[in-house]
Formats: sequence, C-alpha cells, structure tokens
Amino acid sequence: MLMFAHHVAVEILGREFSPHTPLEHVCTFGGIGLIAALTCYGGFALCRDLAERMRTRRRLRP
Repeated sequence: MLMFAHHVAVEILGREFSPHTPLEHVCTFGGIGLIAALTCYGGFALCRDLAERMRTRRRLRP
C-alpha cells in the first residue's frame, strides 16, 4: 500500500502535487529514499552515541 501512497495528492508550499511523469516519480522516490536513509542513520547514530556514553560512564565510576 505504501508503494501507491505517492499517487495521493499532497499540498507542498500551498500547491497540490501528485507525480504523473517518470521524472516526477524518480524525484519523489529519491526524496523519500533520502529521508528514510537519513532517518535510519540518525537512529543508528543515536544508539551508537548512547552506547558509548554508557560505556564511558561505567569506566568513570569507582
């Protein structure tokens, strides 16, 4: 169902947008892919940093 969700018109900056041409589809999927990749990397970086902080706190305690 998510694959066909891009055919629903959305309002972007006050204008209705729904991809029709192959180029619009490529741009839409590229933008969604970029957002998904950055979200996944952000989650990974958060977990990595929290794990490192926990390890550092354990080493500092007497």
